[in-house]
Amino acid sequence: MEEGGSVATAMEYLEEIDHFGGPGTVGAAAAITTALQSLPGIRLTGYCGLMLPVCEDQRLADLAMQSGKCDNGSGGGGGGGDVGLRIADLLCVSSVCGVGVDTVPLAGDVSTERLTALILDMAGLAARWDKNLSCRVLPFAGKQVGDRTDFDSPYMVNTNVFHL
Repeated sequence: MEEGGSVATAMEYLEEIDHFGGPGTVGAAAAITTALQSLPGIRLTGYCGLMLPVCEDQRLADLAMQSGKCDNGSGGGGGGGDVGLRIADLLCVSSVCGVGVDTVPLAGDVSTERLTALILDMAGLAARWDKNLSCRVLPFAGKQVGDRTDFDSPYMVNTNVFHL
């Protein structure tokens, strides 16, 4: 959460990645997770690997706010300067990470069916790759897709509510 402390920013320093979520992101996330899991003398338990908590990473929060991409489900991976971050992008990267969809704000009126579908996607990835993954989403009462969150905590970063 500190200036320069974003894992997404660090990945964007790689020559092959124009923006987090675009081509090269999954490969970089896989390499980081492999490196973390290969550290000598570290016993692996539970969630092991790269974490991408949207409301705890300033660059991920910034990407979620860019050009309203989160409110219509388009964007991400589009190239150019008009780039956003979608839950689908996070799911894709989660296939090689250590946690899953983490601290993603959702509209307070998100339906049970949509939440169930997201959890099924995460469970499918976890089962397919035999790994622990979580789905930590944050429905905000009274907020709609595209609204800004209003955390009053030094441990959370405000961003836009995602489309699901």
